[in-house]
Amino acid sequence: MDHQEQVIASSRISTALRWLRDRARRRLRYLRFPRGVGTDAHTPWYQDLYRSIGDRALQSLGPGERVPDLILHDIEGHDQPLSRCWDNQPALLVTMSLSCGQARRHARALRRLSRRFEQDLKTVIIYVIEAHPINAHSPYTDRIWVTAKNEIAGIRCAQPRTLEERIELAHRLKRRFRLSTAILIDALDDCAWRTFGSAPNVAILVHPGGEVAVKQGWFDPQEMARAVNTLLKKLARPLPTADVTL
Repeated sequence: MDHQEQVIASSRISTALRWLRDRARRRLRYLRFPRGVGTDAHTPWYQDLYRSIGDRALQSLGPGERVPDLILHDIEGHDQPLSRCWDNQPALLVTMSLSCGQARRHARALRRLSRRFEQDLKTVIIYVIEAHPINAHSPYTDRIWVTAKNEIAGIRCAQPRTLEERIELAHRLKRRFRLSTAILIDALDDCAWRTFGSAPNVAILVHPGGEVAVKQGWFDPQEMARAVNTLLKKLARPLPTADVTL
């Protein structure tokens, strides 16, 4: 077997293993929560909370406002001014944490969007406070809230007490989804999280000058891709020739 055949065989085995893993997780979820009983996402309480978090995020730092030049940290722990993200080009800032199921759900779509517009758009993940820590109340409820999705996926994150702990969680997110997207880590005072609207998966499209063009309380890859196209047209930037399904 030559090298190319080995690569093809390895890819097929990896695909089969991922299929089996996903099937096992779905089966486990059904056994633990038959017909959706006990899964927060299917309850009116969760749906109301989801809407309220998104609405709250949209009440601050809206279109036309300038994004503050916060000092965050790169994946190596070095200080980085946020304004570097939109230096001479527009930027897409998306808040994420490993314990946020919505952030994980769209991680691969964000990766594809980043690659699609990589010549004209700087995409940056802002790693923020854990949404569902195992050792503290969720920042969105008054209780410890470890979701069924996290239990099934084996996601158990303690709320970091040091910057190094938060950086390690960012590394775990990067490895889990094979992200090449740049990552900045919020400071322990959660300045970026609060500035962006105190929500777990906010997306902000920023003009080259630092003004907000579009903001989403919850990141929607399809809608954001259309917003990026619109902004690039306004800026007279060349658009990618190949359309990528997100």
